Amino acid sequence: MKNKKILIFTILLCSINIFANDGGLYDFKWLDDGEKVYVIQNKEHVKAKSIGIDLSLSDSDSSPYQDTSGLMLTTTYYFSEKWSMDFTYKKYNNKNSADFENLINAYDKEVKPLVRKIDSAMLIHLNWIPFYGKINTFNRIFFFDWGVGLGYGQFETQGNWKTFLVKNKTFTFEKEVDSGINFRSFVKFFTRSGMTFGFEYNLSGVETIKDQNGKKEVMYYTDIIGSIGYLF
Repeated sequence: MKNKKILIFTILLCSINIFANDGGLYDFKWLDDGEKVYVIQNKEHVKAKSIGIDLSLSDSDSSPYQDTSGLMLTTTYYFSEKWSMDFTYKKYNNKNSADFENLINAYDKEVKPLVRKIDSAMLIHLNWIPFYGKINTFNRIFFFDWGVGLGYGQFETQGNWKTFLVKNKTFTFEKEVDSGINFRSFVKFFTRSGMTFGFEYNLSGVETIKDQNGKKEVMYYTDIIGSIGYLF
């Protein structure tokens, strides 16, 4: 009986010839003529040698004394499925926060905050995209990427450090151009029409003046970003 089972198993192994081409078609010899089996491939959205353009909105945490939001424009070139480079321009809008107003109103001209604003940034990133997946829910399939990137660029900033010790409520800001780095972690969803939707976290470190003596230190701030784009 044992030898008979081994013989049947060996015959089955020898009778099955399986192969797959790029289209995901599998040819099983034990199927009836005309029957085919298709397998959904992960790489439905191929990015290599493509260009992506994204428009984004961001909520930023640059200073306790500022409420900061931003608008971003990004152009990305994909060298391969796992590597890309992008050029990003960020434009920020800064408004005095409730903490700022409370501090000014609670004290006389003797006390005012030292403020550093981020006006804009021009960055170039190298991105690594190690994960490509799909979510099958409600009879719909969503394809997405997850990746990380590291960038370097110039940041336009404003600060009131020169007039910080002047005893009045007048704020005089001076513009400066600083350099810094940016780390990004992102998820991007793809559609069959070419539209893309993304969510992203950015951590930036800018070498800028943070005290009244003009000494430069690294200022860290974050961006939470939502984007819409198109892949050409």
